[in-house]
Amino acid sequence: MGARYILALVLMIAVMIAWSLFFGNRFAPEPDESATTETPASSGTREVQPDPTTQMASDGTEASLDTDLWTPVQESPDDAKINVQTDNYSIVFNEKLAIAKIWELNQFPDRTVETGTSLNLIPENALRCFKLEFGNSQLQLDAVRASWNADKSEINIANGREKETLTFWTTIGEKLQVTKQFTFIPDTYFVDVRVTFQNVSDEPLLMGGNEPANGYQLQWGQGISADLLPHEKKSGKRGRRGKEGAKAYIGEGNPERKFKDEKALATVLWAGLDSQYFSAMMIPDPQLAATYKLIETPNASAGNDVSVVAPTETAALVVPGFYLTSQQKASHDFRVYVGPKYDEILKIIQAPNAPEDTEIHLSKVIDFGFFGLLVWGMLWLFKGFQGIFGNYGLSIILLTALVKVVTYPFTRKAHASMKKMQSLQPELVELKEKHRDDPQKLNRATMRLYKENGVNPLGGCIPWLPQIPLFFALFSLLGGAVELRGAPFLLWINDLSAPDTLVELPFTIPLIVTQIDAIRLLPIINGLTTWLQQKFVGNMTPTTDSTQMKLMQFMPIIFIFIFYNWASGFVLYWLCNNVFTIAQQYLQNRSASDEDQLASSNTKGRNASKRK
Repeated sequence: MGARYILALVLMIAVMIAWSLFFGNRFAPEPDESATTETPASSGTREVQPDPTTQMASDGTEASLDTDLWTPVQESPDDAKINVQTDNYSIVFNEKLAIAKIWELNQFPDRTVETGTSLNLIPENALRCFKLEFGNSQLQLDAVRASWNADKSEINIANGREKETLTFWTTIGEKLQVTKQFTFIPDTYFVDVRVTFQNVSDEPLLMGGNEPANGYQLQWGQGISADLLPHEKKSGKRGRRGKEGAKAYIGEGNPERKFKDEKALATVLWAGLDSQYFSAMMIPDPQLAATYKLIETPNASAGNDVSVVAPTETAALVVPGFYLTSQQKASHDFRVYVGPKYDEILKIIQAPNAPEDTEIHLSKVIDFGFFGLLVWGMLWLFKGFQGIFGNYGLSIILLTALVKVVTYPFTRKAHASMKKMQSLQPELVELKEKHRDDPQKLNRATMRLYKENGVNPLGGCIPWLPQIPLFFALFSLLGGAVELRGAPFLLWINDLSAPDTLVELPFTIPLIVTQIDAIRLLPIINGLTTWLQQKFVGNMTPTTDSTQMKLMQFMPIIFIFIFYNWASGFVLYWLCNNVFTIAQQYLQNRSASDEDQLASSNTKGRNASKRK
C-alpha cells in the first residue's frame, strides 16, 4: 500500500489516541488542598457524622458542645417521604432533612436497566441537594440537630394541572425560623425555591460568621449520576466524557470548576453539577450577590463508583451575611434547573426577580471543547436534517456525503497525484537500488524526480485534512449533545450515542483496547469496508515494502477492536466515509480509464493519418 494511505491511517490513529489522552485528562479534576474537606465516610454509613463533642463550623472555628445536648439528625429508612410528580420529572424529598433524595427525568430512561425506569440524577449517597449550611457557628451547630416538617405529603401536577407549592419549616436554636418553599411549574425542568428566615428571638441575629461573605450556603451534591451505558456498568469502567462535575459561571469566560483567588468572591450567575447530558444548576436572585464555593469531601472508595460523576464534589451558592432584627423576616429566591442540556431550553431560563432582558447564559454549561463552533454548526445541520427526515442516523449519512462533495476537488487532485506517483514507481525503484548505501543522495534524487514531474508526495493526504476537524467535532457531538442520546437509526441500532448491540454475550472477553460483552455488527461491517477501501485505493500505489503490506493487512481487524465500544453514530460516520470513498474511487478509476482509452484512440488515429 502506498505511503499516502499509510500516512492517512497513522494520522487518524494518532488523532484517536491524542483525543483520549489529551482531551480526557485535561478535564480531570485536580485535588485542591484549600477546598473545604470533611472526614471520609465509613463503609457502613450514609453520611459523614462529626465527633459528638466538637463541630467544625463554616467559619473554620471549632466549637465544643455538651454531648447530652448535641444529637444530630440522621437519615433513616423510616423517614417520611414526599413525592412530587410532574410531566417532566418525579422527585422524592426526605421530610426530616428537607432535601431531595431522588430526581427522575420521566422522558429519559435509565439505559442500564429494563424499559420503564427513568434516569435518577441524584446519587444514593448525596445528602446535600437543597441543604442549608450557616456561617454563624452556633446556628450551624443547632441546625444539624433540627428536624423539618412539610405541609404536604404528595404533589401531582401532571396532565395539565396547575402549579403547586411545597413548604418545609423548622426552628433552629429557638432563635431562627426557616422555611423552604418549592414551587413546581408544569412543563418545565426548573423549580423555584424561596428560603425565608425569621428572627423569633428578642435580640438581633447575625446571619453570618467571621467572614462577612459567608452568611449561609445553598448546596447541591455530592456528585451527580453518570448516566452509564450498559457495557460501562457491566465492565465497571466509564469512558472519558470531557468536562463534568462542579462548575460555576460569573458572566465572562467559560464556566469553571474552581475560580482563582482574584475571582473567588465574584458574583456568580449560576452554579451546580453536570454530567455528560444533564445538569443540576442553582440560579440565585442577582440582588443576593451570591458567590460560589467548591466543597470537596475526600473519600477513598469514591473512585470505585463509576455510576457517579464527581462523587466527592458539592457545589454551593454562598449568600453574604446579614442582620435580622427581632421578628424580622428575609426571603431569598433561587431557581434550580435539573434536566437535560438542551440549548433551546437552557437559553431562555432567567434568574428569579431579574429583568426580562437579563441573560445568564445557562447554555454555556454545554461544553463541546476546542471545536465548539464546528460542533454547533454540525448540530444545526443535524437538527435540520432530522426535521426533514426524522432520523439522526440519516443526518450522519447526509453529513458524510456533504463532506465528500465539498472535498471532491481535493480528491480529484489527490487522484491525479497518485497516478503520477504510480507512473514514477519504476524510476523510484531504480533510485533505491542505485543509492541504497547513501540515504541522503537517495532523498535528494527522489525529491528532484518529484519536482521534475510536478508531483507532491503528500498530495494524496489533502482530502483527509478537512476530515480531521470533522472527526473531533463529531466525537464531541456524539459525546455531548443530548439530542443524540437514545436517538435510533434502524433495526438493531436504537441509540446513536451508544454502541450497537445485536446479541448480548453471557460472558466478557477482556482485551487491551476494549472489552467484548456483546456482538456488535456495525464495527465488523466497518472493518470489512476498511478492507475494501484498501483494495480500491491501495492498488493505485503499490509498494515494494513487505513490512508495510503486512501492517496494512491487519488494519481492518485493528479498526474493529478500536471502534468496538464506540458510539454507533460515530462508527456509522466512519462506515459511510469508507463506502463513499470506495464509490468515489471507483468512479475516478473509471473516468481515468475512459480518458486513457480516448487518448490511446486519438494517438492511433493520428498515427494512421500520418501513414496515409
